Amino acid sequence: MDKEIQALMSGTVGFFWPVSEDGQFDEEPERGFVSKVETGRLEIRTLNENAHDRLLFPHDRDKPHAIACVFPEGSAVILNISRHGGVTNIGGRRASAYDYVARTVISRFPVEQLDGKHVNVRVKELRAHFPGISRWAGLKVSEFKRDTKSDGRAISATVHLNSPQEAVADLGSFSLAIGGHWEVDEKEDRPLIYAPVSIGVVAKRARDVSEMLRVLVRVQDLVNVAHDSFMIVDGGRAVLGAEDDPKQYPKFWNDALMESPPSRNRGKGKPGLPLFTLADLGGVSGVSRWVRLYDAYPSAFDAVATPYRFGGMTWNSYMRDTAVGIERLVAAIKKESRPAWAKEKPQSYALAKRVGAPFAEFVGDIGAWSSLFWSVYNGVKHQAEYEPDPRDLATLALSGNLLLTAYLLQRCGMSRARLDHMLNTRVGYQLRDKVRELTRNPPENLNPASSY
Repeated sequence: MDKEIQALMSGTVGFFWPVSEDGQFDEEPERGFVSKVETGRLEIRTLNENAHDRLLFPHDRDKPHAIACVFPEGSAVILNISRHGGVTNIGGRRASAYDYVARTVISRFPVEQLDGKHVNVRVKELRAHFPGISRWAGLKVSEFKRDTKSDGRAISATVHLNSPQEAVADLGSFSLAIGGHWEVDEKEDRPLIYAPVSIGVVAKRARDVSEMLRVLVRVQDLVNVAHDSFMIVDGGRAVLGAEDDPKQYPKFWNDALMESPPSRNRGKGKPGLPLFTLADLGGVSGVSRWVRLYDAYPSAFDAVATPYRFGGMTWNSYMRDTAVGIERLVAAIKKESRPAWAKEKPQSYALAKRVGAPFAEFVGDIGAWSSLFWSVYNGVKHQAEYEPDPRDLATLALSGNLLLTAYLLQRCGMSRARLDHMLNTRVGYQLRDKVRELTRNPPENLNPASSY
């Protein structure tokens, strides 16, 4: 992690200038302390050194848009302020103070901005570094070559670092870029090499950082689905609108990208074959379509992506979220163009029929699977006394979520052949065998007493 950001996370004192949305700030800074708290966010506490003259109720102050800060280890701009408040004490043994909680920070803020009347905290470029996804991206940033003796003992090793050509796709007012990134820390007896995949958002003009983060979070959602795990971002760089050509690129931190959830579905760049690859989606244009489609079908994408961000879901809630995602997806498609397939009932059958042969091969019989899935969903939703075997519920919920995932990937550019390869080769045979058996021979207590 960047040394300046590390200092903020570990805890340091500094001067802080709250900045309004139009870039205005008070010349006199607030003095205080910043650190990362248990929630995974940054907390800033500053002294209100003139409580008599300033507002007596800190919660009535306008929430700042950003906070510029200077501290012993460097400078930064703190963004995405999620909460602000404080305490006022007139006289007595306690000091008046303000407190702020934030989700993003960018280091190496150009402090000369504080000599003017306005501060520019907009961002032109944000690139997130993903370790462990080189197989998914199809990029080879580093290559190792070993020379050995005839007995197999190593003589030497060579590391070649390469910056592959970036793949770029248009994303409205942004460009989405996927490429490689490498750094070398040339320590005398223990050099360190860092060579992750870089996924970035570049703006045509400087924008609010939240707009760029929204894109990167959605891209991370896609990477998580591909790896069936939360794939943490462990670094990144930024270009601030206030400094077009910095001598050294600022680094950034954001909790949504870089703080893994308390869940079993968590991986910090662990190797393994992804469920699908960037090439399966037709390259970066498929990622761009994923980001764009999120606005059209938020419930469907949330059902597929959010389990990797928020742990602790029960199979009942996973089933409900998946079925609601299917239901609302089909309803939205009917509203858009009323295709014939979307009129089929239940909605699980309509979607399974649309995905077609790859999913039919996976479950064995889409008619029987769809009827069972929807009746169990209705039982979970409507009947308080309905308690199916959790293992059967898990099998149906996982297969339904795979159906939803398959349709969304189809919309992003995945061919039917690649979809068939994903469902019937990459997905574990154990799940496929379980769902086929459950579809053929459902237990008597699995079907609820009545249907809605």
